[in-house]
Amino acid sequence: MAKEKLTLIKAGGKILDSEEELSKLLHLVSSVPGKKILVHGGGIFIDELCQKLNIPTQMVNGRRITSPENMEVVLMACAGKLNKQLVAGLNKLGTTSVGLCGGDLNIINSKKRNPEPIDYGMVGDITEINTQWLELFLEKEAVPVISSITQSNRFELLNTNADTIAAHLAVALSEKFEVELFFYFDKAGVLEDASEDGSLIPELSKSRFNVLLESKSVHSGMLPKLQNGFYALQNGVNQVKLGNSIHKGTYLVI
Repeated sequence: MAKEKLTLIKAGGKILDSEEELSKLLHLVSSVPGKKILVHGGGIFIDELCQKLNIPTQMVNGRRITSPENMEVVLMACAGKLNKQLVAGLNKLGTTSVGLCGGDLNIINSKKRNPEPIDYGMVGDITEINTQWLELFLEKEAVPVISSITQSNRFELLNTNADTIAAHLAVALSEKFEVELFFYFDKAGVLEDASEDGSLIPELSKSRFNVLLESKSVHSGMLPKLQNGFYALQNGVNQVKLGNSIHKGTYLVI
């Protein structure tokens, strides 16, 4: 028996910081047929909020160093304003949705990252995905909207990269669904030249990614997207795409 299709969309970057782009995202999610999940981080909004509160921010290889003060902002941004904004926007379009973080219903468990060689602070690495509640929501035609917060076995709430969450959820759900993972952001896809949309790479293999990595053609926030995208593709996910259009972008191939 063929598996039912599930589309998992991860949204980030400038998409969440612009009313126009946010509206495009909400309409895109609503237009996708069948079962779907939306995963989001906080990105630029977290940085802006930290700046307003005079809390320093630091990134290493596209990943956030999360101090206790940063963690409070992450919770306010991701599990608070952004999550509920997305839920309300989808509900307004007639797409019934439910806002969650990884700590809700023990959906995503994690452990605090080892401080060596880099101390990322209150950052969680995923240890377990529990899909039964997500499957129940999907069965009821509700769209889970999941923010990038996970929970440790000490019941600490930890900041976890949203690209990583999307990939691990996609892999876990691929046991029951034919999963398509879509990293939706403000560029056309993976570009040879980051400043030129016309340099789109329509299909990217792991070997070519390694070449781009060595030449530093891909860096910063693109790194976790591609690293997690290839992880998902190699572990049961049917298709992985990056870009700002449902119809085109960069498709990853093994």
